Amino acid sequence: MVRETRLRRREDFQRVLSAGRSKSDSLLILKTAPGSTESSRIGIVTSKKLGCAVVRNRVRRRLREILRKAEIKNSIDAVFIARSSAASVPYAELEASACNLMKRVGLVSS
Repeated sequence: MVRETRLRRREDFQRVLSAGRSKSDSLLILKTAPGSTESSRIGIVTSKKLGCAVVRNRVRRRLREILRKAEIKNSIDAVFIARSSAASVPYAELEASACNLMKRVGLVSS
């Protein structure tokens, strides 16, 4: 993800997590809030509950690839939070989960 399309500052994460809309399923939680810039920005959260650093990084890489392929609407800030079950599922299942959540909140067009 390009630097302009990432949520980076703590204040931005806190704003989305506290004031944003939330949708979830068994693998991911997606929180969205209206963006403060013209382009959409996305953050990924993988807690230590997910596993060791290798596992957390693999989940992050998979989510980044899913987001790279998606056509995301402008001016929306979003945070993906991976649940512990996301570490053990195949890529296709994680992709289906992420795409379904993005459609449910209107982050991508149907």
